[in-house]
Amino acid sequence: MEAEHTELVKNLIPFKHMSEGELSAVLEHATVEVVPKGKMIFKRAEQNTKVYWLLIGTVDLVDEKFEAKSRKAGEEVTRNPIDNNSPHRLTAITTEDSTVLVCERSNMAVYMGRVPSTSAADEEVPSVDWMSTLLSSPLFEFIPPSNIQVLFSKFEETQYSKGDIVITQGEKGDYFYVIQKGRVRLERTAAGKTLVIKELKAGDNFGQDALVSDSPRNATVTMTSNGTLMRLSDPDFQSLLLSPVIETVGMEEVQEMIKQGDPTTYIIDVRSSREAKEDKIPGSVNLPLLLLRRNLNKLKSDAVYVTVCDGGKRSELGAYQLNEEGYSAYVLKR
Repeated sequence: MEAEHTELVKNLIPFKHMSEGELSAVLEHATVEVVPKGKMIFKRAEQNTKVYWLLIGTVDLVDEKFEAKSRKAGEEVTRNPIDNNSPHRLTAITTEDSTVLVCERSNMAVYMGRVPSTSAADEEVPSVDWMSTLLSSPLFEFIPPSNIQVLFSKFEETQYSKGDIVITQGEKGDYFYVIQKGRVRLERTAAGKTLVIKELKAGDNFGQDALVSDSPRNATVTMTSNGTLMRLSDPDFQSLLLSPVIETVGMEEVQEMIKQGDPTTYIIDVRSSREAKEDKIPGSVNLPLLLLRRNLNKLKSDAVYVTVCDGGKRSELGAYQLNEEGYSAYVLKR
């Protein structure tokens, strides 16, 4: 193997965690393949005894709906193997001349679980009754009973391995997830720095922010154990879960609610401080959307909150987050 390729491999997972001796032993049985543009590396649904890493170039990963996600060598997500599943869940096709590292899965088995190293007991992650957990959310107070059975029938079960990337920051949202079994880590990258936001376990859910706000994913979600996720597509999420939760009110109605004062009603402007200052909404309190979740404990549980933005989706996400936590929230029409 050329020195250039060896240096690239040292930045990949799990190779970066290996000793020099382990790395040399593994690379003796690995191959580096140059794949011309437009060639298939592997096909969805096929069994594969090999594991692939992208060293140089770009690939498209195509799912069962023929929707493609582009991956470029050097990105954070490509430090992990390309679709490390057997059978494959995606088809990988090069979009330029690319270089791929290929290893036998049997030779890698002892190393793939070392990020970080864990005991066998640590991999025995319990599962939960995800339906009951989700039903306990305050959101389900808004959903008609007739819709609940339909909603759960739309969820798909998906299997993931430790180290798999479930969501990549910056991509368009496509699914809402509930963890049936396993654990995930949420990380956000800004100004070249990556920070861990939180760890989630069985029973927790994620992925709704991008679907509600119709904005790119704001974090990368990685499996920290083998696991099972239940996922709901964006269209089904919008019609069956989001639509019943979001209720809009006009300014006249809000003013009457404030006048009545029982319960106390507050208008929360979820725009940035600069936006709120330049276009002040009478009677509103500015609490930017990015700060809303971390300030929920400062809000009054017996009050009503009306979220507002510039007429976009941020106010809907704010109301969704509030209702999700058991508060009473509406969206102000502008």
